[in-house]
Amino acid sequence: MKIEKYEQSGFVIENNSGFRLAFDIGNKTSNSDLAKVGRVDAFIVSHIHGDHFDIQNIKSLKIKNLFLNAECLETLGEESFNFKINVVEVGDTIFIDDMTVTFFNVDHGPNVSAPLKENFGFLLNVDGQNIYFAGDMFYESGIDVSSLEVDLALLPVGTFYTFGPEEAFIFAKKFKKIGKIISMHYDKTPETHEKFIALSKESFQVE
Repeated sequence: MKIEKYEQSGFVIENNSGFRLAFDIGNKTSNSDLAKVGRVDAFIVSHIHGDHFDIQNIKSLKIKNLFLNAECLETLGEESFNFKINVVEVGDTIFIDDMTVTFFNVDHGPNVSAPLKENFGFLLNVDGQNIYFAGDMFYESGIDVSSLEVDLALLPVGTFYTFGPEEAFIFAKKFKKIGKIISMHYDKTPETHEKFIALSKESFQVE
């Protein structure tokens, strides 16, 4: 398995058979960085905010399947697309190629401009590895992680709209086991990433 990180909270995961799944590559990713993404087979959107959901970026990736919630679907109107649109909701477990994805709802906190109907985090299994994506989590929410062992945890550390570094560290300590953490959602506040690394240096490997 390979994983690539893009601006804010965007990722591409490639399994051992070469299938490429992207998620949350939104409007913070420049056209030049988007061109580096290459082939993508499927795309997941965690929620409606533009830094996670940009339909122009998604169209440019020439995907075959898009997975999103009903709130995101409503913004697409009657436009036709060259990919299949799949609506998913909290509690669903889906299979994309040989990857498994389970969706749960996370609390985006009090600072968003309007309440969200659904704000996904998800748990993936790719080539036998477990990956936890917290999405835009401000308050601890979603699934119980106390018995969860993951190879990768993708955690926001940016503050205001998500966990800050302290909250992310406290949350990470609640997992039964984390192999490595990839921090995210700190593009405007790189100092929060550095603080999270400092907090975690005795406990976790952080990228």
